[in-house]
Amino acid sequence: MIDGMGRRYAAEFLGTFAIIFFGCGSITTVGNGGGIAGHLTVNLVFGFTVTAMIYALGHLSAAHFNPAVTLGFATARRFPWRYVVPYWVSQFAGAILGSAFHFLLFSEKATAARYGATIPAVSLGSALSVEMVLTFFLMLVIISVATDRRVNGAAPGLAIGFTVAFAGLFGGPLSGCSMNPARSLAPALFSGGAALESLWIYFIGPALGAVLGAIAYEAMRGSEEHAQGAPNDLYTALKQIEQTRMDSKESRSLYQPKN
Repeated sequence: MIDGMGRRYAAEFLGTFAIIFFGCGSITTVGNGGGIAGHLTVNLVFGFTVTAMIYALGHLSAAHFNPAVTLGFATARRFPWRYVVPYWVSQFAGAILGSAFHFLLFSEKATAARYGATIPAVSLGSALSVEMVLTFFLMLVIISVATDRRVNGAAPGLAIGFTVAFAGLFGGPLSGCSMNPARSLAPALFSGGAALESLWIYFIGPALGAVLGAIAYEAMRGSEEHAQGAPNDLYTALKQIEQTRMDSKESRSLYQPKN
């Protein structure tokens, strides 16, 4: 049985894997010539997958599934900095495994669709700005529905999923609408070429957007009494895990012979 922080890392791994496997997989299935219907299908798959994973795994890890979102929560002091890197490792690993499955299962189709990689269709500066603005609003929605007690408890999954889908409908033809460094890194590693050359856009843009979105909402939130650490107060849960570990170490030391 996975317990402690392990289950949280596993949840982040599986959630991010699902987003890449189904989301980028839908790009492979629909193909680049899917037209308006294909564009709509791909973004609905991304949005519904995010929604499903939030409801399935959110109570375990707070359902970040995105290194930029984890950075935003940490910047707003709604997530402990000491767990940021382990969350990132879990997210990137899950994403890479998702693209690896595409390689193993249907490499020819995946190669033709560049594994669903995000490649700018506008200038690099415009793509960077689009990613920053889209991630700003994604983070604004996430930190609102996830950490404000005034928000309806049943709303987070749908609100975030629809935001992902709507952002994709707008930003997909421009920057590819990543909003997620892990979502861009995984297919870029298998696709190579232009996807790798422009990868920096999908790290810097989402990171800046998430940090600014988190700061903006914290500035507008009002009284701290409306805030909670994360869904199911993850921050408190993490502190309890740390305290349990400390208590366990102290109890063991009582039985160790003194020199």
